[in-house]
Amino acid sequence: MLLRMMKFSAILVLVLFVTQAAHGQMHGWKMVHGDVLQVFSEQHKILLDVSGEKTIYTLERDCQILRFSVPTSLDSLRPITSGAFQDALCWINEQGRIAHILVNYAVSEEDGVLVAYDIFGNLK
Repeated sequence: MLLRMMKFSAILVLVLFVTQAAHGQMHGWKMVHGDVLQVFSEQHKILLDVSGEKTIYTLERDCQILRFSVPTSLDSLRPITSGAFQDALCWINEQGRIAHILVNYAVSEEDGVLVAYDIFGNLK
């Protein structure tokens, strides 16, 4: 079930990317994947750790945030615990603001140990 949801998310990412690119809306856009370390709801910003580089990003006012294809709130991106962070795949527009986010927090028990997976189904 978990793997199926992760595969569905990965397919959704590809579909969104391809459709946006086909409409010419991706010029100057970039995609980043990282852990959400902190949420600044009042400022409409998040602190994202991308391969060890921490950056604060501002979200567009109409930023679409999805978890397993279901809309969710900015506040739901907060860390689970002080050491357990949700990962997010973010589309950043030409202005450097996040326009779309796919967020994920996937954990399963394997041999009595909790194991976390990223949005692509890879071990964290």
